[in-house]
Amino acid sequence: MSNALWNHTTTSDEVAEALSSHIRGKTILVTGISPDGLGLDFCRAIAPHTPALLILAARNPSKISESLSYLSNLFPSLPLKTLVIDLTSPSSVRAAAEEINTSVGKIDVLVNNAAMHAHTLTRGENGIETSFATNHLGHFLFTNLLLNKGGAMEGGGRVVNVTSNSFRKGGIIWDDPNFLKTPFGEGWGAYSQSKTANVLFTTALAEKFGSRKVYSYSLHPGLINTAMAKKMDMDDYATKFNVTLHWKSFAQGTATHVVAAFDPAIEPQNGGFLTDCQIKPITGDEAAWATGSENWERLWKLSEELVGEEFS
Repeated sequence: MSNALWNHTTTSDEVAEALSSHIRGKTILVTGISPDGLGLDFCRAIAPHTPALLILAARNPSKISESLSYLSNLFPSLPLKTLVIDLTSPSSVRAAAEEINTSVGKIDVLVNNAAMHAHTLTRGENGIETSFATNHLGHFLFTNLLLNKGGAMEGGGRVVNVTSNSFRKGGIIWDDPNFLKTPFGEGWGAYSQSKTANVLFTTALAEKFGSRKVYSYSLHPGLINTAMAKKMDMDDYATKFNVTLHWKSFAQGTATHVVAAFDPAIEPQNGGFLTDCQIKPITGDEAAWATGSENWERLWKLSEELVGEEFS
């Protein structure tokens, strides 16, 4: 387990300082980079600890540029690389993976941080519902292309999948993941489905590739006032699901990112789910859809069918 004193108040700066020697010299790729997002704050927290290279990946070039300027101004000597990737587009994902596999010797840590909540039913270029495509399927394809023979993670590394506690509100709609018949409403079912997929994908990576020194973790960062949270109308979420909102600062939210990405103490718990900087077992009703080999194997097969390629 990680440091028992770390909890919901711990900041990413504190964790990064403690894990500095494990950050030093690492090449880290983060998706979903945005000036008002958790991915950039994670990069800010680890930047002082001399990573070999930070790769800033996102769909929007202008947001990448703003993020690059922000980090460069704070840390002028920080090695940075940018990567354009549209997770709803298989062709974009494949092109991004090819760029990394041919230009970067090794990725030590991949943080699949990009996420969105589609409030209306839309689909990407291959007909996949947008939340599922962005939050899971694009990351599934990208991660596996890096793990493939000749890929930048062929020799192992860490994969961090940023989920949310919304996975507790519903599982994958196996017979209709693209909402061809299922009412879409305000997209909460689609979002919960995609967040459950993050958890199951994490377990699958640990089970399938743990022997290759691939360590994979999913995490719930908590509720942070990012641009995405503002668009999601969290007050409506609280009313709809009868929950109390507990807000965190950006640095408190990304503390769990740093634990998942670098803490060697959690390696024996490969495939685990983290919240508030600690591995937590998934129990309750959600265990029926977010745990178990039947679920992750089924998701892996479905994902392969949707991207048109098998991975092993």
